[in-house]
Amino acid sequence: MAISFGVRKHIARWQRDGLIDAATAESLRKDVNSRSSGFGLGGILALLGAVLLGAAIVSLIAANWEAMPRLLRVALIMAVLFIGYVGGAWRESRGDGIFSQALYLTAAMTFGAGIALVGQMYHLSGEASDAALLWVAGTMFAALMLRSPVLVSASVAITGYYMSCSLPASSGHFDYLWLVPVLGFISAGLVWYTKGKAARHFIALLLISYVFVVRFDLEQSGILWLAAILGGALFLVDALRHSALERLTGWAEAIGGYGFMMLLVALIFFQFDEFSEGVANQVIIGFAILGCSIAGLALSGHRNLAVRWSAYTVFSLEVLYLAFATIGTLIGTASFFLSAGVLVLLLATFVIRMERRLQKKSPKDGVTA
Repeated sequence: MAISFGVRKHIARWQRDGLIDAATAESLRKDVNSRSSGFGLGGILALLGAVLLGAAIVSLIAANWEAMPRLLRVALIMAVLFIGYVGGAWRESRGDGIFSQALYLTAAMTFGAGIALVGQMYHLSGEASDAALLWVAGTMFAALMLRSPVLVSASVAITGYYMSCSLPASSGHFDYLWLVPVLGFISAGLVWYTKGKAARHFIALLLISYVFVVRFDLEQSGILWLAAILGGALFLVDALRHSALERLTGWAEAIGGYGFMMLLVALIFFQFDEFSEGVANQVIIGFAILGCSIAGLALSGHRNLAVRWSAYTVFSLEVLYLAFATIGTLIGTASFFLSAGVLVLLLATFVIRMERRLQKKSPKDGVTA
């Protein structure tokens, strides 16, 4: 990973400058190696190649679908599934943690395409959401049997596809309202079972997307209040009980970071959607957003980079918005640019000073992303 490579460079520099001895440097290198996932650029390229290969296989079969006998069509799909899952298991048994996952991903894509192609071949009636749900179930089962972290991530991504296929709810597809959280919970269990760290980010993004999909699909503002309360609670648990949350989940900072983002996004939706009428409402919600940003920096900005930069970004944009929403219409073009320049310089001063304060705190708590 690029981060690990950068840390190794710093360790070498510290040793060269005499800040640490050789034994300490070696211990630090071993610790970095033990925490590295080993899934760097090569792994990413392998997965990208698997996606492209899967798309090529599906396109090839689909293009010649009508010219093939039915038995050959099914045999081709089964052959790709066999090669992907069995071949991947064989590669993993030989210690290959990259191409085995790529083969698994190729098989998972082929399974989804196979559902659509077989349904078309036998003229099976049904909704796209039903096919997507079957695809999710099959991929989750494969992830469980093969203990594959990549398949867990794929199943979460397919769950997002299922949610999109279920829209709008007015067409009668209300099942996603309870199925998406259930599938997210099952995915969390698979994350624990497979040690699939990347899938945790997919789950967080899926649930955040779910909140706002429900808001717009059903026009229920209550979901925003729920999102704000839940996001604030997750952030506060990490900020105030970080050690306990880390022991319990091993993912405390990300939980706090995603919770903080959910809180801020919910407040932004309040500002521009729920309470968009009148400048007074805009200003009140705006000050609430500024207050949450400063609270995030004060409580956990010194060790949680996600909270830190989310707070900086939202604080800066909100200050600029409030300034020009209230006085922007009262000044000319030259005054606008002058005010903008002064505000940006003041924001830069604020960020620089805050960074100095946070960096003084960070050594005793440890800085992690």
